[in-house]
Amino acid sequence: MGKTRAKQQQSSLLQYYGDRSAEDPTTSMQGSECGDSVPSPPPSLEGQANPMESILHDIHQTNSQIEVRISEIKLSITSMDKKMEAYTKRLDEAEHRIGNTEDSVHGLETTVQQLQEAVVKLQEKADDLENRSCRCNLRLVGLPEGEEGRDPVSFLESWLPSLLNLLELTNNLKVEQTHRTFLPRIRNTDKPRMLLFKLLRYRDKEIILRQARKLDALTFNNKPVYVFPDMSVDLFQKGKSFFGVKRLCKDLDIPFALLFPARLRIDFQGQ
Repeated sequence: MGKTRAKQQQSSLLQYYGDRSAEDPTTSMQGSECGDSVPSPPPSLEGQANPMESILHDIHQTNSQIEVRISEIKLSITSMDKKMEAYTKRLDEAEHRIGNTEDSVHGLETTVQQLQEAVVKLQEKADDLENRSCRCNLRLVGLPEGEEGRDPVSFLESWLPSLLNLLELTNNLKVEQTHRTFLPRIRNTDKPRMLLFKLLRYRDKEIILRQARKLDALTFNNKPVYVFPDMSVDLFQKGKSFFGVKRLCKDLDIPFALLFPARLRIDFQGQ
């Protein structure tokens, strides 16, 4: 009886599902299709597909931008390398030129030092030659203009021994040349210019200066005259520093004399 009841229930179920499939054919079809096809992915996995693609696209775009930037950096580095190479070359050339210039300057400094030493020696020789050329010269101060006449050489050869009372130089004094110094005379009232003359023998110069210092005061036509050694240009410029003192001595009626080389001697109260 139990087996019979089970068969009856099975048949009733088959009849029931058979009727359902006859009423709704899509149900059986879906059932068969579901049984034969591959299961579809869960709804959650389908939602994640689009964000992953977006991330991959962003990564790819970022990589492209990075590659562009890297290319630009490489170009900049290449350009900087070329500039650095050019600068290095120019720096080497500059260092080479500076080295040559330093060598040239060192050589020039040595040359200038040698030239300076040579100039000092030549200056000393020139001063010596100038002084030697003036060693036989004398200056006569206070002689009125025109007293020497047209032949000042003959005038001095005959007049100086008599003025200084030098008998040994009478008819024996030899004057090579003579002339007035400084600016030409403009007015008769102006102070007479110095008379510069050169003696043939240095010994005669010493005798004349010694006798002039011995006599102390020399006059011609009641006017004082003075005999001085001829100083070089440099010593004469130094002697100009005494002009103020000499003017003061004249105002105070104090005797003075300008001695060689550029020394001022003042006689005050017998000293």
